[in-house]
Amino acid sequence: MAAPDPKKITTADEEVWLRGNARPASLLVAVAACAGTALSVLACLSATAAVARPILLGYGLVAGPVVAGLAFAATRPRLCRRGDALRVRLAPLTAHDVPLEFVECFFMGSHALPDPQGRDDVPTQRVGTLVMRIAERAVAWQSRPTLPAWGTWADGAVVFDGRWCEPLSVDLARRLSGLLVAAKRDAAEPTA
Repeated sequence: MAAPDPKKITTADEEVWLRGNARPASLLVAVAACAGTALSVLACLSATAAVARPILLGYGLVAGPVVAGLAFAATRPRLCRRGDALRVRLAPLTAHDVPLEFVECFFMGSHALPDPQGRDDVPTQRVGTLVMRIAERAVAWQSRPTLPAWGTWADGAVVFDGRWCEPLSVDLARRLSGLLVAAKRDAAEPTA
């Protein structure tokens, strides 16, 4: 029996095409843990435990679930096939199922990071992106709200930011294009 392809993760009802990036989520958890530890130390050193304990408890009750929720959302797949649709997740609480018939292609792109000093006369760093093109005839699918750090969805271009998904490459874009062709072929075949 052959080992499963690590790039093709399948569950009962979805096939993961583009994974999320756990590294930013790990950093967020580490920062929250450090802040919690610092608050704990301050609470232990504080002469007024009546003030320190509620602050520490409030931090634990608010920050813990928020950080855990954000970390979970950041690791969720950005793109999955679910039957005859591609599920796009570019916001923590929202996913959109785009019918396969409206998805045209995948290709690599990039966007410039803004200069921290706001100058536009200096070269900028670029971030790799993956673009999923939506057909112009799919008027209802031309744009959706997103978390801008994860990507954008406007004018029929769904742009996945490379910092918030698995590492991007030309080979990945080719693989996704191949999966798209195969998925469209499967969807077009009549079922018995």
